[in-house]
Amino acid sequence: MKISSNPVTMSAPAERIFSILVGFAHQDHAPAIPQVTNWTTLEDGCQFTVAGMITCSMRLTEQCPFSHLVYEISSDKGISAKATFHIEEAGGARQVSIEADADAPIFLQPMIKKPLEQAMNKGLEKLKEMTERI
Repeated sequence: MKISSNPVTMSAPAERIFSILVGFAHQDHAPAIPQVTNWTTLEDGCQFTVAGMITCSMRLTEQCPFSHLVYEISSDKGISAKATFHIEEAGGARQVSIEADADAPIFLQPMIKKPLEQAMNKGLEKLKEMTERI
């Protein structure tokens, strides 16, 4: 199942955006997203629980400085995903978007697609706030 965020325009330099995204899985506290709990930093990524229903592990598997990076996500429910973050120049600003490819059972896809799109959009808005605070 393919899921895409809405692109978000950010004024921060690509280096700052990229640095925050690379360090995301290694922060010592959960992001400010109410559905995410039990955040644990691991040697090669992090583990967390979403809405008390699914525990996920996330690790950075690919990065091209200042343009894109890929996180692979696995879960205790047998659902896996790959999330690719794109950072593109856009007339003096940066357009940041996420494309995800989730390996979810066909019967679950209609129920989880919209919440995942909303979570990705909310995550990008939080990223924008973070880059503008620094």
